[in-house]
Amino acid sequence: MKKLVVVVIGVFLSFSAYSQDSKRESVEELLRVTNMESMIDGMYGQMNQVFQGMGAQLGVKPDEQPIFDAYMKKVFSAMTETMNWEKLKEPMIDIYLKHYTEKEVQDMLTFYHSETGRSMVEKMPVVMADSMKISQGMMTSFLPKVQSMAHELRTELENHRNKK
Repeated sequence: MKKLVVVVIGVFLSFSAYSQDSKRESVEELLRVTNMESMIDGMYGQMNQVFQGMGAQLGVKPDEQPIFDAYMKKVFSAMTETMNWEKLKEPMIDIYLKHYTEKEVQDMLTFYHSETGRSMVEKMPVVMADSMKISQGMMTSFLPKVQSMAHELRTELENHRNKK
């Protein structure tokens, strides 16, 4: 009887491990077909553009531009070193494994292997770039408001502290 229990548990555990391996392989394929690595690389390019736009928002003067550029180059380098695909891949796989069932992953694979899914993957970098441009424009008008609010907060806190 004990042998039967051990065999049943062994079969169950091996099936469970196989199922998890199968799901992991499916998630890896999903990340491949969605060109996740390329999207991450594209994100770096967009972030670099954002960094360049920050100079204008911060009022960097022409003679300060080389200092600003050198600083932003360091920031960009640190970002790509810290958040590269090699370091992001495993945590991304874990996130997908945690939040999606095998069936959901398979359904996504079916979609991304379809003509519409491939079209979406192909167009997504351009859609994201256009979205980033819109966000940058909004941030340009939003930043002065935040700076004004921060100034108001600072003044209000100083007034409050001076009352004590």
